[in-house]
Amino acid sequence: MSSEPNFKDLETDITDLLEKEIKEQAGILGMTISSHGGTHLASKFKKDISMTKTEISAASSSLVFLASKMLQDSLNQKISYNLITGTKRIILSILTDNIAMISYLNRELAELEGLDYYINHLKKFSMKLSAIIATSDLIKEEVFVAIKRAIPNALVVAIITKDGLPIKIQATMAEPILSAITSAIYNLSSVLLEGGLEFSIIGGENGSIIIHELDKNRILAIAVPEADEKKLGSYIAKIKTIIA
Repeated sequence: MSSEPNFKDLETDITDLLEKEIKEQAGILGMTISSHGGTHLASKFKKDISMTKTEISAASSSLVFLASKMLQDSLNQKISYNLITGTKRIILSILTDNIAMISYLNRELAELEGLDYYINHLKKFSMKLSAIIATSDLIKEEVFVAIKRAIPNALVVAIITKDGLPIKIQATMAEPILSAITSAIYNLSSVLLEGGLEFSIIGGENGSIIIHELDKNRILAIAVPEADEKKLGSYIAKIKTIIA
């Protein structure tokens, strides 16, 4: 997707809010905001980290998606938050209607001040950011939404990591199976091509599956009830326009 000026302004505004939050809360080491489809929106950290922004966004969106799916399938409940505790850090993930927010906490400081405080406070903060983003054009431009709008007859729309983890999926097939198969096809095709895979088409008599690279970390898979090469070519052109 192209970076329009309004998106850059929004990213700056959100980053400023993240920076203010990190300064005011001693236990927060950093925060990142991404769309449900794994698109990086904004992030701020107290010090540089080894992962790139797109890597963090893809991984965090996948983490929240999987946790949400697990809670829904096992307890029939919507996710409120996901807490991962390590020896030195805590990762708190919160999913709203529009964003996935990941906060990295200093475990010692967070536990000293109280995890309940951080959970409740950051839930409110995530809702504030979600409301800001909801009033912008950003969600309309988000790749998953844009693909569904551009190709309304798509039977499957899936965004996964190149490692085979689901990020955002609309399909009847089980998400882990679909993600694993898509990743395997993509990676095997890349091996056969010796790198540089752009897209792959799996054609049937009355339908086709398009697997297309989104960026360095994500893959897009779309199933359509079309076998005509010209029509498939038009779909690929639409995908390229959206992710350009």
